[in-house]
Amino acid sequence: MPKVLIVEDDPGIAHLLGTLLGFEGYEVRQANDKDGVISALQQDLPDLAIVDVHLKFGDGFDLLGQIRAQPDVAIARTPVLMMSGMDYRYRCKMAGANGFLEKPFDRQRLLQSLEQVRKSAAEKGAS
Repeated sequence: MPKVLIVEDDPGIAHLLGTLLGFEGYEVRQANDKDGVISALQQDLPDLAIVDVHLKFGDGFDLLGQIRAQPDVAIARTPVLMMSGMDYRYRCKMAGANGFLEKPFDRQRLLQSLEQVRKSAAEKGAS
């Protein structure tokens, strides 16, 4: 069962993501502060993290940079799908994200984005 870490400070969106992914067979964990994210990555390395660009506790790009800078290579290489209500696709790619999902999204787009990120990360790992 793939594990996903959701980093979203809007409780409604976090709940929606958790419910949708739970129905699809994902094991879901949520974190809503910076320390919780790093701790979750260290304790229970997820197969993928979904990170909102705009967080109440800070900038999603800064958080992505902190993930990529982790001394544990497995944590640093965690596939990250960034999301926002604005199109930050290019900036996310340049910051090292594995994918981008624009809000609002539907179930199909979410699942397609997750599959693309997992496939992309697998291909990078094989090179």
